[in-house]
Amino acid sequence: MNRKLRLLLSVLGLACLTPQADAQLGSPLFSLKHDTICKESEFVPDSIVSNAQTYRWSFCTPLLGAAPQSNSLGTGTLQLNTNNNLTTVRSGDFFYSFTANNDGRVFRYQYEDGIEALPIVTDLGHFQFSTPSAPSGTSVIETASGWHTFVIGRSTNGARLVRLDFANGLNYPMTGYHTYDVLTRLGNPRELFTVVVNDTVRAFTFDNNEMKRIDFSANLDSIATITNFGTMGGVFDGVSGIAAVREMDNFHFIVTNETSHKLTHITFGNSYLNLPFAIDLGSLSGDIDAPAGIAVVKNCNDYYGYVINKNNAEWVVLHWPASIAGTPTSEVYDLGTNLLLPTALSNAVRENGAVYMHVVNSNNALTVIKYDNCTNASVGGSNLRVPPLVKYDQAGIYSVSLIVDEGLASERSFCLPINVVEYPSINLTTQDTLICSGDTINMHALTFGTDSIVWSPNYNINTLKGNFVSVWPEYSQVYTVTFNFAENCIVKKDFNIKVDKVVADAGIDRLITDGSTSMIGGPNTTLRNDFTYEWTPNLFFESNPDTTIAWVRPAQNMTYYLTVTAPSGCRSIDSVLVRVPCEDIRLPNAFVASTQTFGLLNLQLTQVNYFRIYDRWGREVFSTSNPGTHWNGRNQQGIECALGTYVWEIDAYCKDTNQRFRKSGNVTLLR
Repeated sequence: MNRKLRLLLSVLGLACLTPQADAQLGSPLFSLKHDTICKESEFVPDSIVSNAQTYRWSFCTPLLGAAPQSNSLGTGTLQLNTNNNLTTVRSGDFFYSFTANNDGRVFRYQYEDGIEALPIVTDLGHFQFSTPSAPSGTSVIETASGWHTFVIGRSTNGARLVRLDFANGLNYPMTGYHTYDVLTRLGNPRELFTVVVNDTVRAFTFDNNEMKRIDFSANLDSIATITNFGTMGGVFDGVSGIAAVREMDNFHFIVTNETSHKLTHITFGNSYLNLPFAIDLGSLSGDIDAPAGIAVVKNCNDYYGYVINKNNAEWVVLHWPASIAGTPTSEVYDLGTNLLLPTALSNAVRENGAVYMHVVNSNNALTVIKYDNCTNASVGGSNLRVPPLVKYDQAGIYSVSLIVDEGLASERSFCLPINVVEYPSINLTTQDTLICSGDTINMHALTFGTDSIVWSPNYNINTLKGNFVSVWPEYSQVYTVTFNFAENCIVKKDFNIKVDKVVADAGIDRLITDGSTSMIGGPNTTLRNDFTYEWTPNLFFESNPDTTIAWVRPAQNMTYYLTVTAPSGCRSIDSVLVRVPCEDIRLPNAFVASTQTFGLLNLQLTQVNYFRIYDRWGREVFSTSNPGTHWNGRNQQGIECALGTYVWEIDAYCKDTNQRFRKSGNVTLLR
């Protein structure tokens, strides 16, 4: 632990023991720059091995010793038929499972929507009945020539072994198949495990309760030898599952025996080509009862195994602390209706830190078993060689583990504990704040024992260092303050400053002629359905004043104000001046008496001495001193006037300037 951090934590009463890696198994695949870090302090592993084909990181290990989550996918289009075999592998971005039905058909499941979703099902057929009609084992392996799926079992005329080839990848159609002559070499084979040793594919099966190793030729077209290891002390009885485990440089099988209700541990030493020896682990006080399959998962320094009991739908959790050697402890869980007389358990696979398996039930439904990763790490797991930056949100001791070349003969694993401790107390202002555009907000970050406090980004902020800052963002912005307590204790806190952007644009000032209309409102006003818009004062409007654009016909110079208000209460106000000069008399030169009237268009001529109209003989037909009174085309006796040209004269004063206008002109009366 960093000396400065240790001293600081001792002062706070938070010092704790540094975790040790003495119990680690296997050669180091990575290192940690610090074995103790602060909560929320980011890190990434160092010195990562570079020659692996695949990488599986886990930063927040699931609770593998507890009851799992389980979810039935139903029967759907899965086309299962009381299958007792299921193997899952990962290729590229997807997982694939292979299983063989009791009618000999082989199926490929492609999980394009994730390992928890219903897969795409491909019926690969039975290849003119070359596959066993009673298949008992499938195994999938990748070699230099592509992917291969092996299926073993019995037919009416004896044992059968078939290989399906996918030279272009598991997501492409099958490119061929090959049938091996095993009628005189195998009797009643059960289960299958394949592995590449010395560039040659080897397969292990249990034939009439004897373990046998099948060595294929280099091109896989024939069987070179079959080595019979015998009953190995009579520990096999109806083998129903094989879980292969590599611990350091030693290889092991954990085998379930359906008939004898027991587990068997097989050890090969440092090579699958060695002479193995077997140990009877027994029934674990009766917890193992007609087991139909087994899967084993490595968890840093220990191992967890999972067994499905066929007759009572039980889920049995096994635990080997520190090493796969020895007899495990066991715990039985009831998963309810999601397990119904299970007949097959797939191997375990990892995705984003979580562990998944699939169970085939006797009703031909498929159940997903999930051990979800813990949620205290920002990154649960990763398939990248160099994973993203990781941080923990709770103090504690966590395991950082890496498995490389998972499922291959070159598979290796390594794990290191990391101690996460509390950082010194930090006092912050509200970190999630809403402000109005144009406002300034003050923020502070108070603590002790830090080398520096740095703020970012450098955007509308008065300083980048210190406990107190002021910011005035125009748009929503996340500001980050970084506390550098020590090299292994760098803590970042975010301030999410959300800006309610409210803009009012009343438009540009304008000059209009007296009596005309004008549009007010500009293009930059913020438009949102939940905003309100209001024009004031509410005078001389020709349209709705509660919109962003309005029409006015002012009788004088007017300043209009547009107020835009957000639900948050943020508002913006802008104004526009509409000037209406009193410059001239405005009258039309013609009108249709049946639909129109004739009168002043001006609104500012509020004092009229007289407004008179004469016919062509000089007779007065209309007279008023009211600027709002118009001539309707009739004489003073109410009789319609004849069509033609009439003379008007006016004497009036402007309201604002008191300027006098005396003017005459002509108007044509139409009907």
